[in-house]
Amino acid sequence: MKNLYLRSMLAAACAATLAACGGSGGNLYLQGAVSGLAKDGLILLNNGESLPVPAGQSSFVFTKLVNTDDRYDITIAQQPKGAVCSIANGAGKASSYSVTTAVVTCKTNSYPLSAAITGLTADGLTLAIGNLSTSPLKGSTAYTFPAIDDGIAYNISISTYPAGQTCKFAASANTSADGRVVNGTMGSAATTGTALNCTAL
Repeated sequence: MKNLYLRSMLAAACAATLAACGGSGGNLYLQGAVSGLAKDGLILLNNGESLPVPAGQSSFVFTKLVNTDDRYDITIAQQPKGAVCSIANGAGKASSYSVTTAVVTCKTNSYPLSAAITGLTADGLTLAIGNLSTSPLKGSTAYTFPAIDDGIAYNISISTYPAGQTCKFAASANTSADGRVVNGTMGSAATTGTALNCTAL
């Protein structure tokens, strides 16, 4: 009888300890990989637990443990601002293998960046943003970079000049002294950049 009483007290103490720690008998962490997350604001959800995932993260881990054979279903409660994320292998039955197979893939929204060109009477002009380039033909009245990521800081430079001409970006606080480079920040929609003016040498 005494042994039974002691066992009951021990069981009660263990239950109280688990409750205090938030334990539920689970022994598996629900986690996965994240790729392409360049924006803040992503929130994942599983079984009532919300998990914010900051920009730059390459993985996520829910804090609530799950039991073997529990069902899980990871969903996106909130998309990051200026990006769209999707989940692969986000739902299933928990096992030591399945709880680590979810993958969240994110892609930052992109929009056209364009501005006016005046006086372009020859071919050979090339403008660049990093490894992206565009080469407006003679007679063009605008330049366009079709897909620049939402919110990034950019620098447009003149890589090559048209034959027999020189070109400069319109003077501003963001334009270099020689007019060859201009910087800015991409908006969350199609954005107008700095005009380019070309003249004969």
